[in-house]
Amino acid sequence: MNGTVPRTPEKAPIPKAAFKVQVMSDKEIAERKTPEQRLPRQANHYAQIVGHFLAVKNSTQIAGAMDAHFQRLNKYHSLLVKSAVSYSDDGAES
Repeated sequence: MNGTVPRTPEKAPIPKAAFKVQVMSDKEIAERKTPEQRLPRQANHYAQIVGHFLAVKNSTQIAGAMDAHFQRLNKYHSLLVKSAVSYSDDGAES
């Protein structure tokens, strides 16, 4: 993040790679992209940047980074909540 929002890059041709090396299996990559994996890590990042903002440097750059991390956190939270499974006892008081 580095406290800045990068500008939209100009459309430039992307050269084709001579070869591609994949170091993780497709299954592992897919698992790492799930909200169940991403949300806790994003929450940790957000907590760290808030701690830095409060304890070290209160600045607009850090505030911008906090905002970007919070938007990601909100996205993963929404995805996780949407994946909730309904059970027949949901909503029943015990």
